[in-house]
Amino acid sequence: MSSDLSSLRAEIIHSLEHTLDAVLPWFVSQMPAAYFADTPDQERLSHLRALLAARASAMPPRITLHSEDRARWTFLMDGDRPGMLKEILDQLPAEAPLRQVKVHTSADGQLAIDTIVLGDVPRYDPADPAQQARLDAILGLVEKVRGDVARVRSFLLSSSADFVRSATALRAVRCADRYEAVRGTEDTLVQLEPEADPTLSRIVITVGNATPRRMFERCADLIGSHGVNIHRAFVDVVEDPGHGYVTLFSYLVRGPDGRALDADGAVWRALSPSLARGKWITDAALSLSHNNPALGLERAEVVVALSSLAHQRLTRDNPVAFARDRVLALAVRHLALSAAIADLLHDRFNPVSAMSDETYALRSAALRDQIEHDVDGDDARRVLKTLLDAVGATLRTNLHLEKRYGFALRLEGGFIPRGEEKPFGVYFVHGQGWDGFHLRFRDIARGGVRVVRPRGPDQLTAETDRLYDEVYGLAQAQQLKNKDIPEGGGKAVIVASQDVPLTRAIKGFIDGLLDLMVPDEQHPLVDRLGRQETLYLGPDENIAPEHIEWIVDRARRRGHKLAAAFMSSKPGAGINHKEYGVTSEGVAVFLEVALKAVGINPRTQDFTLKLTGGPDGDVAGNMLKILHREYGERAKVVGISDASGALEDPNGLDHSELLRLVHASEPVGAFDPSKLSPRGKLTRVDAPEGVRMRNSLHNRVVADAFVPAGGRPQTLNGHNWQEHLLPDGTPSSRVIVEGANLFLTPDARKALGERGVLVLKDSSANKCGVICSSFEITAAHLLSEEEFLAHKKTFVAQVIERLRELARREAELLFRERGHHPGVLMPELSVRLSKEMNRAADAIALYLETVGPEEHALGEALVREHLPTILRTLAESRLAERMPVAYWRSIVAKSLAAHIVYREGLDWLNPLPDAAIGSMAFQWLRAENAARALATAIRGGEYFDRDAVAAVVERAGARLTLEG
Repeated sequence: MSSDLSSLRAEIIHSLEHTLDAVLPWFVSQMPAAYFADTPDQERLSHLRALLAARASAMPPRITLHSEDRARWTFLMDGDRPGMLKEILDQLPAEAPLRQVKVHTSADGQLAIDTIVLGDVPRYDPADPAQQARLDAILGLVEKVRGDVARVRSFLLSSSADFVRSATALRAVRCADRYEAVRGTEDTLVQLEPEADPTLSRIVITVGNATPRRMFERCADLIGSHGVNIHRAFVDVVEDPGHGYVTLFSYLVRGPDGRALDADGAVWRALSPSLARGKWITDAALSLSHNNPALGLERAEVVVALSSLAHQRLTRDNPVAFARDRVLALAVRHLALSAAIADLLHDRFNPVSAMSDETYALRSAALRDQIEHDVDGDDARRVLKTLLDAVGATLRTNLHLEKRYGFALRLEGGFIPRGEEKPFGVYFVHGQGWDGFHLRFRDIARGGVRVVRPRGPDQLTAETDRLYDEVYGLAQAQQLKNKDIPEGGGKAVIVASQDVPLTRAIKGFIDGLLDLMVPDEQHPLVDRLGRQETLYLGPDENIAPEHIEWIVDRARRRGHKLAAAFMSSKPGAGINHKEYGVTSEGVAVFLEVALKAVGINPRTQDFTLKLTGGPDGDVAGNMLKILHREYGERAKVVGISDASGALEDPNGLDHSELLRLVHASEPVGAFDPSKLSPRGKLTRVDAPEGVRMRNSLHNRVVADAFVPAGGRPQTLNGHNWQEHLLPDGTPSSRVIVEGANLFLTPDARKALGERGVLVLKDSSANKCGVICSSFEITAAHLLSEEEFLAHKKTFVAQVIERLRELARREAELLFRERGHHPGVLMPELSVRLSKEMNRAADAIALYLETVGPEEHALGEALVREHLPTILRTLAESRLAERMPVAYWRSIVAKSLAAHIVYREGLDWLNPLPDAAIGSMAFQWLRAENAARALATAIRGGEYFDRDAVAAVVERAGARLTLEG
């Protein structure tokens, strides 16, 4: 090469001209028409210059271009292959939202040009004349071809400016149809369409409420993992008011054999359901299947989910050896065996040809033998055996449902051994970034759904490790608490990482439950349970009114026959606990009775109180309102803490400012410091020592009574209960009324009780929330939504009055029994009461299966008495038609058991064997009715001081007849 500058210049120009002469015709002939249609001229020139430079240098085109603001990225690659688009996406800034993707591949496969635009999607702007003119032009064509202009117009108005500028009328119509199919839902629509080129197919995926970039990456990964090559791709994001966005992805693809995909072929049959679930598949399952292509996605899902379940069973034995990640790692280390266990679950519940019990037993035994002989290490053997045990304990699964959100199992109650009592049934649902359990102790049961949102990886690990223990403890507490109502105890807990949208975790969990509860004739499940189940849910931590409404609506859409009863505390046709303060009404009754027991009459004397849980919370906020309503300034709140900080004032916090926070739904951190006395203090959590001050307030501050009305379970436990004592050893509060569930552990209750603290246990003190929900569920069985709303004010008032009555009956009984059993602590009396009432109710329910007409009539009278007056007036005639028989029996059993125990005390039924309780209960009821009738007759007679005589008869009640 000459060193003369002019000669050198001429040689370079000649070389470039020669390369251009070769590249340009090839480029024009090989790049698809769509590339030239949607790529601006200047951008095409930029691509050509980069390509020329690479070819002139005899280098393969592997070039990355980006704009100055790094919002627009273009990748020129030498050819295309499955998975390449996913590799490109991984190179982009992680947090940037996806605005637009264009993938173009040359006809001969030698060049791929992928252009990706990051940033927020600009919406259609009707004020822009060019956009408005384009929209009018599209609608004009639509009207000529289809006539359905209104729906397309609505769709376009929610679309992006990019879509309106580039869409044809036909594309607008098709996209509007797809949008309508999924808007307002979490669903995914997957379609395969032919193309003019017989070697290509178009995959169109329409997704409700998904993160566009994440979903695009997942779909690209899934498509590539099946050996399908993406030649072009497009993304359109459309607003879905109230539900985020609907995103439409379009991929022009070629199959592994270089041809269009066959709609009936094996590749599409495997790929289609994966894409339909792309939004919900866990990262761990995707990674496992990606790294082990022969495993396949379904088996990867099963291995990951069963490993999460095994972790819950094993972690108590050794939290380190059976940490969640290590359990999965051990399963993956022995992937052939894990895959065989996944196959066993698949085959056992395959609706096309379900495995016989005999075949299952043989295969299961063979796998267990193989694990025992071929696997080294006790930990690995235990993990694999637990995976195998999980398959054996499964009674239903949604594994074979293509559109499932999470992976759900209905398990036998004893699969994870905990506590003295085996649960009646357990549901486990596993999803991306979350796991959840629903556990219940009776067939008919109810309890809240709570979501735990740990703030960091360490807390996430801790909360995940104790997930099953928490749901078991909460359900057990609920079982004790639900002694007054037809439903037994149940609870659902979801642990979701901060990376997962809260609403998505809730929806995934609930839909998994519905998969296993609601029969679907088009997609039947293999049922090894043998009967239908009904769950009754309610809201708990992190469940908002919009979630409640979605749950009821989703149940209705899924065909749930009692959708209105599926979830309580509905904002409209329900009783919202926070709005009406139903839990706090009962807590306040227990507080008053307890204060009187320690010598303080809150109706006439000042008293001091401290709380956990903020003014913006349900129980704490409503307690503040009730304290002010019932006692005025006599109730001195000297301390209150929540997530935002600690607020304390020994002179008593200003009521008006506290109530302002309640009505504004503000936390304690928003308290006006000017309202504090000179001795008061507000310490926000972000201040120095803020976390310590908040976390210790319930122990440090001295008060007559402490009401835990918020906070995590086991806050006061066997390791730290001493912190509730003052330096001289006396308790910092004489009374604890548990407004929050499981705030104290049993050993903490016992230790503090032995030091003179009067502890009113959660299963007694905060029972009124579940009683209220039960009345709401009963109304949902009997009334239409319109009827409920028309009479809601009266219904709510009657329910709240009944709540106060039931709280007072139990509180007064417990203190009477305390006098009869001076050596027994109040929490133990509370547990005895619940167990005695539940034992009696179980025995009566069993007896009811064989009763004759007389006892049935007595039962009907108990059901009528159980109903609030307005419900009895409106719907008594509907009981036989609308109320399930099992629910009717449960009302009778629970009501009669409550009548007997509240009237006669803890010891009256105790000597009887279970088999004798049912008959004796009805004898008691007849005697009680006779005593009432006698009292009525006395009042109507001419006896001297007949009211006094009648009162004596009423107090004696059934014993007057039974023992007379």
